Amino acid sequence: MKINADELLDWTTRVFTHLDVPDKEAAHIARCLVDVDLRGIVSHGTRQLRRYVPEFQKGVINTHPEIKILSGTEVSIRLDGDGGAGYLAATQAVDTACDKARENGIAMATSCNHGHVGSMGIYARRASARGLVSWGVAGGAGWGKPKEEDATVWDAMRSPPMCFGIPVSDGPPLVADMNANLFNGTDHAASALEDYPKAVFASLGMKFVSTMLGGILAGSVDQTERTYKAANRGFLFVAIDPSEIGNADAFKGEISRIIKQSRELSPIPGTDSAELPGSREWQREQDWQRNGIPIPEAHLEILQTVVSETGLELPPLSP
Repeated sequence: MKINADELLDWTTRVFTHLDVPDKEAAHIARCLVDVDLRGIVSHGTRQLRRYVPEFQKGVINTHPEIKILSGTEVSIRLDGDGGAGYLAATQAVDTACDKARENGIAMATSCNHGHVGSMGIYARRASARGLVSWGVAGGAGWGKPKEEDATVWDAMRSPPMCFGIPVSDGPPLVADMNANLFNGTDHAASALEDYPKAVFASLGMKFVSTMLGGILAGSVDQTERTYKAANRGFLFVAIDPSEIGNADAFKGEISRIIKQSRELSPIPGTDSAELPGSREWQREQDWQRNGIPIPEAHLEILQTVVSETGLELPPLSP
């Protein structure tokens, strides 16, 4: 079954306003979620309503945050999200970093004291649209040594995100939006260790890097006070203007050429097309905006749970 993207956007916005989120902020969070649905990112998008609805209902995330600037320079900004949805603080941080990078060549943004920021690709695409290269991580601000008797070093970190974005002159930008945890639990990692040791240790390293920088460094609340229990996330984002290094137009044109010609090669065995990070999602985004977003059964069950909790009926689905 499929759902019209614009109708899903309207419904998701109404879900947040029903939860007492102001209109402008509700529309922005909904736009972020539906954009992720359009790209077929099955771990995020409106599926995350299963997390956000109870967070707002229980009052563990602030519905009316007043985002504050904690510090800033010509090439940096640090924001306090005031316990609100992570999308709000992260977007403001990214947009400010992009402005500063356009002026000064490079800029860094961090934010703390807010909820989940969603798919990191959201923010890489904002930078790519402005012709900027980007890198970002996010993570939980609190860490404690696992207490389970059988816990291993693999269990020390959970599943933080990491993303790289590279702009192009035309076609799909490269958006390497990934979960730093490439394996499903300790058992999966252990079974992969014999055949793919490099992948296991690379994933372990990325889990530590993303959490330590996105969560522990950026998420620190030494400068503020955490009032909302679920506002325990941090976010770090770096934006680079390629014109600070060389000819930006030539660079973006060369990236477009590389991506185009790479996609003309034979696909990896077992796959049906030659794709780079972000190119398949870019194509879905265009196709599904026209033809509707596929809603698998598991996704529909999540949305129906939201319907039962809010009384807001879903838009009609079609074959």
